[in-house]
Amino acid sequence: MPEEEKLVNYYSCSYWKGKVPRQGWVYLSINHLCFYSFLMGREAKLVIRWVDITQLEKNATLLFPDMIKVSTRSNEHFFSVFLNISETFKLMEQLANIAMRQLLDNEGFEQDRSLPKLKKKSPKKVSALKRDLDARAKSERYRALFRLPKDEKLDGHTDCTLWTPFNKMHILGQMFVSTNYICFTSKEENLCSLIIPLREVNI
Repeated sequence: MPEEEKLVNYYSCSYWKGKVPRQGWVYLSINHLCFYSFLMGREAKLVIRWVDITQLEKNATLLFPDMIKVSTRSNEHFFSVFLNISETFKLMEQLANIAMRQLLDNEGFEQDRSLPKLKKKSPKKVSALKRDLDARAKSERYRALFRLPKDEKLDGHTDCTLWTPFNKMHILGQMFVSTNYICFTSKEENLCSLIIPLREVNI
């Protein structure tokens, strides 16, 4: 593995090599999905580039209600017994999507330096890269929801109500604040949506 490769997070799981499960750790980095296990003198090792993955699936079987299937052009790999399969699968999807965008755009991954630094005594150990990926995913959903420019970054959101003078009522929803906009969307789908450019706001 190259020295510059950056680990995002790792999870305990089982990797099915043939019909035998190997308990170990799956390591998710910027460019690779890796698995390593060493039990009873037997070593199992797997390295897959994200750009070589053709499909990611979260499946359920009779033996294991939660299983992740990783498909490449030549093989299928199965992982199970996750402590938090939803978090693991979500991160896999994010890294695979980033790898494909890098391949199409020929751009490298750059950590967002505008995010606040984590405190050293944080009760939950989350890597800066994973935190950055989560922030990017939230910004992408925000831009898609309000059809904003692709460089707009979400700063935060909160539950609130919006007073609508035309029908004289409060509408329950969420307010989003980003670099250049304040936006609102109602809890009830398609009831109300509002976009206010910050340049038009006077305080």
